This record gives sequence, C-alpha cells and structure tokens, in this order.
Amino acid sequence: MKRSFLFLAVVCLSVLCLCSVVLASEIKVGITTNPDPNDPAYGFTLVFKNYIESASNGKMTVSLFPSNMLGKERERLELTRAGAITVNVGSLGGLSLIYKPAILLNTPFMYSSDKQVYKVMESDFVKWMFEDMRQKTGIRSAAVIQMGGLSCLTNNVRPIEKLEDMKGIKFRAMDDSQVNMFKALGANAVPMAWAEVYTGLQTGVVDGQVNPLSVIRNYKINEVQKYLTLSRTILGAQWVSLNDAWYTGLSDEEKTIVDDAIYYGDVAARGLSQLSQALDLNELKKAGMAISSLSEEEYKKFRDIARKSSLEWAKTKMDPDIVDRFIAACDE
Repeated sequence: MKRSFLFLAVVCLSVLCLCSVVLASEIKVGITTNPDPNDPAYGFTLVFKNYIESASNGKMTVSLFPSNMLGKERERLELTRAGAITVNVGSLGGLSLIYKPAILLNTPFMYSSDKQVYKVMESDFVKWMFEDMRQKTGIRSAAVIQMGGLSCLTNNVRPIEKLEDMKGIKFRAMDDSQVNMFKALGANAVPMAWAEVYTGLQTGVVDGQVNPLSVIRNYKINEVQKYLTLSRTILGAQWVSLNDAWYTGLSDEEKTIVDDAIYYGDVAARGLSQLSQALDLNELKKAGMAISSLSEEEYKKFRDIARKSSLEWAKTKMDPDIVDRFIAACDE
C-alpha cells in the first residue's frame, strides 16, 4: 500500500514537472494594436512568433493577444512583471507609468527623420535605459518599434500650417508630457485613454490628436477627423518588453532563438513602418482628409517652443542628468 502511494506520488510529481516545462515554453504576447499584418507592431509579433516556433521545431509556442485583449497597458505591464504575460508590446506613455525615463523618447520635435530615430534607438543611452529599467522593474526591454513614421497632428477645427493655428484647439493627450507640449504650443489638452479617443473625437470632447499615419488609418481616425498635418511631432512607437525572470531562465539555445526572433521582428517592423508611410498617406487622401505640412520655418518654431518646454518639464520629473544624456544622444 505504501509502495503504491509512493509510486503515485512520484508519478504526480513527474506530471507536474512536465507541465511546468510545457508552460515555460508557452510564450504569451500582449499587444496594444489591432491584428493588422501591415501594422509595424503586429507585424513584429507575427515574425517573432514564426521564427521562434520554426527555430525551436515547435518546442516553443507563441500565442498573440492583440487589441488589449489581456488588459489595458498598465495592467499588462503588471502582468508582465508578475510573469502572467511573457512579452508585452505597448506605448512609451504606458511604460512611463512604471519607468519614468521612457517618456523621454517621446519628447516632441527631437527627431528630424526616421534615420535619426533608428540611430538613437541603437545608441548607448537607450541600451543604458534598457538595463536601468530591468534592474528597477524586473522587466527586460527588447526593442522600440516605430509605428509608421513620426507622428502627425489631426483635428476638426482648421488646417494647421503655422504655430498660430494651434490656438484654442483641444487635443487628446496621452500623458503629462503631451499635456505640457500642447499647452506650450498654445493649444488645450485633455488627458484621455486610447480606448476613448475615437468616441471623444466623434462627440467633440476633444478636437484633435497626434499619432503616426499607420495608427490614424488602422484605427479609422480619418472617419472622425478632417485635417491632417505632416508635423513630425513625436516618436510614434511601441516598446517591446519581456518578463526578465522568464528570459533569464531560458537555456542558452532558447535565448539565442528569442534574441534572433526579436532581431528579425525589428527588421520587419522597420520595413513595415516605411511601407505604411508610403501607402497610408495615399489612403487617407482618398478617404477625404485634407493634408497639409509645416514649412521648415514653421517646423523650427514648433520645435524651439515644444522641445524646450518638454525638456524643462522632464527635468522636474527625473534626474536632470538623464535628460541631458538623452539630448546628447539625439544631437550626436
């Protein structure tokens, strides 16, 4: 009887151990954006999933949960920290709720081109930021994905072609840094969760918003917005982060597979970001949006005001030395 009980206990323990191994190989990915293969963030996850499952011969599996299916951004970050979500793909604004320096990458008018964005994302400063965040939050950073170019302004009041056109327009703000930016530019700002933006624009709670072209098209913002300005306002991006304990527990072979999957996913996302800029602008024109752009002279006016104000604000929220190092990385 005792032998039978001992045998049963050993079998149960073996099954439990086997289950834990299987669960460890199941990668759950939480994503903010919709399941559009042309979306750079979702495209990243498709390549990430395919590479991992192919390279591991099916031993590692990846499940994708787009459109905030696993919760809003703050909730998903906490679930990622706890290990319930393996990989999270979310906005810089959302990440800044648990790691404040992340918001620096969203400083308005810091990037003159996509080429500069890519160089900054590969800089020693961003590598330091990744490691600093890991140590302070238990969440490991993997990549920052640009979402179809630098963000554009949209609104329902008037075309924005000069600084004075911003006056009095109510813009949706993603976070405190955007509130500061819009106020500095003479506009009004209303903090609002992304899930509420479409309805807010539709009902007139806010007049405008700022996002890259891919987001404007993918979320049908053109249906509730008339004017679009190619303003190069801020970095529209999604931050890829991992549960650090999960990654640390992988074998060397598994880590190589995951690292390579991130690399190829990032390459795909960069290509999709460029493709979306070429296709989305044309689609938005066809949909009836009135497109305008800032002259270099007006762009400089926006840049001088918004960049200065935002960096001064940032120095009140975090170590000023971190802000100065970010400025140096961008200006280099």
